[in-house]
Amino acid sequence: MPARANDADHPALLQLLRQQSEEAIRFSAVFGERHGLHQTDVAALAAIAQAAAADAPLGPAALAGTLHLSRPATTALLDRLEHAGHIVRRPDPTDRRRTTVELQPAASELAAAFFGPLGAAYEQAMRRYSAKDLRIVAAFIQDIIDATVTTRSRLAETAD
Repeated sequence: MPARANDADHPALLQLLRQQSEEAIRFSAVFGERHGLHQTDVAALAAIAQAAAADAPLGPAALAGTLHLSRPATTALLDRLEHAGHIVRRPDPTDRRRTTVELQPAASELAAAFFGPLGAAYEQAMRRYSAKDLRIVAAFIQDIIDATVTTRSRLAETAD
């Protein structure tokens, strides 16, 4: 591929991005179906895990904002996940009036067992490319993520 893609390459690339996004949703849906979880439940578990990995635990209000749910819907979601043994609510160590949400080890193990093979397949696919190629791909993916977040935020603001 040339250093600068021409306009004729853009529709095909956009189609690939859409297809990858759809396949990721389908893959996640299989995880949910296998473990009796709604898509919102799976999205919540992913958000909780991502926040924990960033050492920024989520509370119910932040999770509601992340998932674009009302607080009552978020409470019902957390009740469901807690009842199923996937999460636990704990007092926030920095502000005892608030709570944080943590994944239970069993939920992390379920996710690792299911998503681990996909991670390994991604690793295998990446071996075909040089470190320089992967840096370019990483920059492109980050630009696409940033564009998605910016556009989503803008559209969410205009909907209010």
